[in-house]
Parts: sequence; structure tokens; C-alpha cells
Amino acid sequence: MARFGLNRTGNAAYREYLRSQQWGFRRVRWFRDCRARGFEPACQVCGLTLAEAGSLDLHHTSYAGVHREQDSTWRAREEDTDLMPMCREHHRQLHRMMDGQKEFYGWDRRRATVVIVARLRQRQGCTR
Repeated sequence: MARFGLNRTGNAAYREYLRSQQWGFRRVRWFRDCRARGFEPACQVCGLTLAEAGSLDLHHTSYAGVHREQDSTWRAREEDTDLMPMCREHHRQLHRMMDGQKEFYGWDRRRATVVIVARLRQRQGCTR
């Protein structure tokens, strides 16, 4: 997905995709499927659940399943494992670190996400 620049928060293609109807449907499907498998979606940092929060963000660990058709419509075919539930505050913190620290420039998005989530959990005092 690098050709569309979806790997960096804040660029126009990224914002356009996240405002698309296709992403909205994909988000709803992800949460529905998670619950259908018997899991309550929860922030991967603090454990706040969808039921408790009313809404959670989904962080992309990869945009491999996202592409734009020639007619400019988006196709949202992310694998379930390419999406990670997070509360809004921890999602913002993750992006501040991922997009704002030179340490993560050039890193694979999934790898950077794992490292940052681990650091955020340490700050929270998580032991799980």
C-alpha cells in the first residue's frame, strides 16, 4: 500500500480511506466477526472492552489488503489479523510514537506496532 501512502497518519490518501464507506463496513464486520467467534474486542494496551467503551478504534498493522480500483473506489480486504482494537487514547499515543519518532522510520508497520504497544503496556504497568 505504500504507493498510496497509507502507511503514514495524516496524509490525504490515509484520511480519505478512513472516511470511506468501505472502511466503515469493514470496521463493523471486524467487530461483528470478533464477537461471533466468542471474543469481546478490547484495547490491546489497557484492556478496555468495546462493551465498556461503546466504541474502539481499529489500528492497521498492515494495509496489504487495501487498494484503490481504477474507478477510484476503495477495496477494504484487510485480514482480521491486520487490524488491532485500541481505545482512542492509546491509538493516538501509538500514532504519535510511530509517526513522530525517528526510531520507527522505515520499520515494518506490524513490527513497529508490536514494539510500541509493548512500551505502552509497560507504562501502564501491565503484566499480562
